[in-house]
Amino acid sequence: MIRRYLLPSAVGMGITALVGTGWGATLPANDWKIAGPFGGTATSIAVDPENPKTVLAGGRNSLLYKSEDAGANWDLLNFPKRNFGEITSLLVDPDNSQHYLAGMLASDRPGIYESFDAGKTWAAVKDIDVGVRALAMSASNPKRFVAGTLRGVMLSDDAGKTWTRISDPQNLEMQGITAVAIDSKDPNIIYAGTPHLPWRTTDGGKTWSSIHSGMIDDSDVFSIYIDPSQPSDIFASACSGIYSSPNRGDGWHKLMGIPNGSRRTHVVRQDPVAPDTIFAGTTLGLFKTENAGKTWKPLSTNQVNSMVFDPAAPKNIYMAMEYAGIGKSSDNGNTIQTINNGFIDRRIAAVTVSGTKLVAIETGVGDTTGVYISNDQGNSWEQLPNARGLGGVHLNTIVGTESQPQVLLAASPHQMYKSLDGGFSWRPVPIRLAITEQPKPAPMRTVLVRRGNKTVRTRVPGRPVKPRVIIHEISPSSIAKLAAITQNGKPVLFAATDLGLLRSDDMGGQWKRLELTGSTGASGLYSAPSNSGFLVAHGTAGLYLSKDFGEHWEQLMFPKSASGINDVAIPDDDKSPLLVAAASGLFRSADWGATWSQITKGLPSSTFNSVTYDPSKPTSIYAVEYGHLFQSDDAGESWSAVPSAIPSLWIRRLWMPNRSSGRLYGITNDLGILFRN
Repeated sequence: MIRRYLLPSAVGMGITALVGTGWGATLPANDWKIAGPFGGTATSIAVDPENPKTVLAGGRNSLLYKSEDAGANWDLLNFPKRNFGEITSLLVDPDNSQHYLAGMLASDRPGIYESFDAGKTWAAVKDIDVGVRALAMSASNPKRFVAGTLRGVMLSDDAGKTWTRISDPQNLEMQGITAVAIDSKDPNIIYAGTPHLPWRTTDGGKTWSSIHSGMIDDSDVFSIYIDPSQPSDIFASACSGIYSSPNRGDGWHKLMGIPNGSRRTHVVRQDPVAPDTIFAGTTLGLFKTENAGKTWKPLSTNQVNSMVFDPAAPKNIYMAMEYAGIGKSSDNGNTIQTINNGFIDRRIAAVTVSGTKLVAIETGVGDTTGVYISNDQGNSWEQLPNARGLGGVHLNTIVGTESQPQVLLAASPHQMYKSLDGGFSWRPVPIRLAITEQPKPAPMRTVLVRRGNKTVRTRVPGRPVKPRVIIHEISPSSIAKLAAITQNGKPVLFAATDLGLLRSDDMGGQWKRLELTGSTGASGLYSAPSNSGFLVAHGTAGLYLSKDFGEHWEQLMFPKSASGINDVAIPDDDKSPLLVAAASGLFRSADWGATWSQITKGLPSSTFNSVTYDPSKPTSIYAVEYGHLFQSDDAGESWSAVPSAIPSLWIRRLWMPNRSSGRLYGITNDLGILFRN
């Protein structure tokens, strides 16, 4: 399948970029590949009513995907990147399948974004500059759209060209709209859900009335659904459960039968061909009733945020799920499969080599940590199911070794964990710090010595006392980074903590503190590509260099603040330069830290997130600035931008684990792990 992206930097050159299994001849064949682990959180979903195989799915982090084969494969759309952006709602214009609308919450330019070319390009709707939680259209007047915003209800009667607020701006209870719906036969009847019960207008927004009789007070109304054939019958889902009304909301009746733990219901939908069959997407999964709410049965345990029926085949249901990505049922909800090939909304915290495998962790998977394994150098990933011992644990760093693939060491900010079976089960382990206590000098003692014919008393030094090793269990407040190197064929582990840089020669059984003069703690450790013994530690007082596998350290006089250091690239020999990616730019030292210069040839003076040497090409270096990749082939003297067909991403870290892989990996904030050959 060919995946198409518009390359912003290539527009002026007339380049059309193709990404995926097919490639345009104008771009290098080794562009970034989105590898996974697929899945993550999906927040909204919509089906094109004219072309039901076309499905849109939104997530957090301004991520929007499109499938043209009923969810079998997903393509990332070039949607505008907004800080903390969440795509809350999607709408496909029923009169124009090329016209998409996406409602968005964001800290930077929230509102509605629309596309008139089926998602290739997007622009903000000028009339709405506030967060949007819901979108709906009128079945009887397809050009009438409504939007639920943080400032009230907005209405468009020209398919989204212009918008007008129709709710009273003085009504504080209608400032944060959470759900909207339009009567299927009378477009002047509009419903709005709020964090405090529902409202209704019968005159197109001129007047509004609260309709909450029968609802528990202070119910957050997350969704409203209207029976298309009998619009007097409506449903509402709320934090307090599910409600139905036979009279357009004049009175509500709570539908019982769902366990109390699941009463926070994000979405309620009625089966299009069986009115008594109702689906409820809750915090604890999807539920279904076939008798209008008298009894319910659970269908899944994944939180459902949004759901939609296939208009051509109503037994097909698509679901946007928390942590689990996109779900699909082809049998009216009885069985649900995840369809995440290409869809990803994951923040990978760390990745490591373990034998011939790659192991990655995702911190925020509910109340636990996701552990993922790749057996093919990152081409595909599989989540380890139910990793034992990680309930309530959020790991932020992990390390493995090539020689002991079953042993993994990981850490949350305050606790270290160990796995002896390749990540299937974990247990907390203490940090045992070995401290060598030097004894006091032995006191002088008196001995008898034979001198000639006489025996005399004389004073001699006392018998030497051997140094004593004392084991202390320490509890760091911050374990920032775990790392591994190989010394003389044996693995050596390092831990950067607020209590200092620690080293272990027995896979974490015991640790010793390394001396970084002037620093009370450490936040990072960087090694040369081929285990040459060169290491750089990031301490609270700056950078430190070791040329003997960490036995001895000397401070490097880096000219910028230690807090602004993001990454360090170390060559295999002391003839090539050190490089530092920092908040103020990319820096180079040709004399191993004695002097430094900022690189400006071919690079912006901006924040660089990461820099790394290519293990297979000693003079090749890669650096990334706000997701833009740069390459140098002359040991950092000059640089050039590497074109990419994937929209600009924020890559936190570049990684090339060894010579044999030949791959450059990008660890991203939201798109999992990328790679390029």
